[in-house]
Amino acid sequence: MHGDFFLLEDGVGSAVKAQRLPPGDTKGRNEAWLRDTLFQHPEILPVGEIEPSFGPLSPLCTELRTPAGLVDIAFINPLGRLTLVECKLWRNPEARRKVIAQVLDYARAIKEWSYADLQRQVSIATGVKGNVPYEIARQADPTLLEHQFIDSVSRSMRHGRFLLLVAGDGIREDLGGIVELINRNAASAFSLGLVEVALYEIPDGRLVVQPRAIAKTQVIERTVVIANTAAGAVVSDDEGSPTDEVPGTEKSVSRGSAIRAAEAAWWAPVTSMRFDDPEQESPRYRWRNHVRVDLGKGIWLVAYLPGGGATIFLSGNREALNSAVSELRVDPQLLNELPANATFLTGSRGEEYLSAGEPAECFADDEARRDWIRSALNQFVNALRSRLK
Repeated sequence: MHGDFFLLEDGVGSAVKAQRLPPGDTKGRNEAWLRDTLFQHPEILPVGEIEPSFGPLSPLCTELRTPAGLVDIAFINPLGRLTLVECKLWRNPEARRKVIAQVLDYARAIKEWSYADLQRQVSIATGVKGNVPYEIARQADPTLLEHQFIDSVSRSMRHGRFLLLVAGDGIREDLGGIVELINRNAASAFSLGLVEVALYEIPDGRLVVQPRAIAKTQVIERTVVIANTAAGAVVSDDEGSPTDEVPGTEKSVSRGSAIRAAEAAWWAPVTSMRFDDPEQESPRYRWRNHVRVDLGKGIWLVAYLPGGGATIFLSGNREALNSAVSELRVDPQLLNELPANATFLTGSRGEEYLSAGEPAECFADDEARRDWIRSALNQFVNALRSRLK
């Protein structure tokens, strides 16, 4: 329950009570009005109550075109995280459920985008050329570096890290039904909030807006891997960071953290590299002791250090990988564009992959090994990205 609003004018005269407008009775204000109001005044949305890491909201565009339809409002923040808002003047339960399903469809569609896709669609929506998402985010944080911001946005989209908000003038939804709907339509790593934008009118015609976070939930899809190492068994998540140790003694945790820090430092010149392809994200260090380059569509490159040497191979979800390798095998020009010793291989379980490597004796020192990895990764990306698309 929420109390009434009363307007006090410097203690003079009687208090003026604001009259709540019944849901659906908006005095001629339509969903376009609600959309434009929230876009122009993002502070109305109670992001801090739902998921603070998505604030502060910077208005990106309205009517963002996706394969699933037009997103009413898109916001972004300096961390590269997108907030998608669907506006609805609520009149019947069926419409409520449809709009929740719709915003989940938007998340699934944008999850497949590259940064270039986002930049293009924002330019179409705003009519402004250039790197609009970065320029908007930089207004909130002038120290923001363009390449880091692009990497952050790309990573957030790839993992489906979105804040999805459904905003209406009156929300009275059955939460059990919402959970069921989310389970059937879930994207990975998104947060969902239902926001009631309650409208009150003062007798002189002025409007009071009260936002209320009616419900929030979070669905995070993680892959957990337990790797047996010299330092003990380490549990790591899909971000490549250790989350626990077995056994969980303070000593083993400290030792695992130190090993991870040393490995990340070794890989730093590789993870900071820039590819010839401007749309390709930099490699990401992963526990234990390797880096990964995401090529999209469930396929990635892995670089690791067997026995003092260096190896790069194409990996991914088995079905997507086998399909891709089958097509790549018959390309007569592919191997000519890769490192000299690149070859196709078949694993013990029938999985197919493409690999290149050099033994330890080929490298004078660690810097030479990292130089080869950077050069080889760049060759793989140049040769594979256009073909995989």
